[in-house]
Amino acid sequence: MYGPLEARGVQVCKGQLSLVVGPPGAGKSLFAMNYLVRASVPSLAFLLDIDQLSAAARFGSILTGDKFGRVKADIDSYGDSLSSLGDTQVVFHASDMDDIRLQVSAYEQRYGLPPDLVVLDNLGNLTSAMDNEWALLKALTLELDLLAREMQCAVIACAHVTDLETTNPAGRTKILGKVSQYPRLILSVGFDSVSGEYKVAAVKNSSGPSDVSASHPVTMYADPSRMYLGETDPHWRPSGIAERTPSPVDNGWANLR
Repeated sequence: MYGPLEARGVQVCKGQLSLVVGPPGAGKSLFAMNYLVRASVPSLAFLLDIDQLSAAARFGSILTGDKFGRVKADIDSYGDSLSSLGDTQVVFHASDMDDIRLQVSAYEQRYGLPPDLVVLDNLGNLTSAMDNEWALLKALTLELDLLAREMQCAVIACAHVTDLETTNPAGRTKILGKVSQYPRLILSVGFDSVSGEYKVAAVKNSSGPSDVSASHPVTMYADPSRMYLGETDPHWRPSGIAERTPSPVDNGWANLR
């Protein structure tokens, strides 16, 4: 986990469901994909809101710090970097929880153990075309919580559960769909594309203090063009010269309980 979030008691835990929520463009996928790479553990990612080439290019940017457009245009030259993802499997289609459970079972058959981390981006792709979307969204969070407990894996799901047009994280009462019951951790995020500030508030946290109103968020920095998310502004240098975005640190499960 990122240092400033860990200092606030934020932990992604095995056997629990965590949600990353925010309006479109807030950087939910940015957070989930960066966390997946940083964790460096056997993982299964359901990337339902992106095509295969773009997903590979995003991972390539995270791993190397190169710009997304450059990586996408020359993806073949990033094979060695992408191979470092190891036991990470990516799925680009799932229509319901049956599909998700089937893929988890297939992962277990292939590797002998279930994944330690399951990432789902995003829940809206499973519910938006159906009636009673909010009821289905709440039911999905229950099913994902059960999956996390049964498989003793960490589950991180992204969701568009606020329509607020703001660069600040939304408080828990502003989250639509009544999905806060089952997740043990809910991170509300907001991104200011002008300043590069990326704010995260733990509006629900069973392992530490909760900032329910999102009035005291942690401020980090993001550069979507390089899929960078970190504690320091990559564009600020005392000399005025931009610094190359560093690659994430491989820290394993050190902070995943």
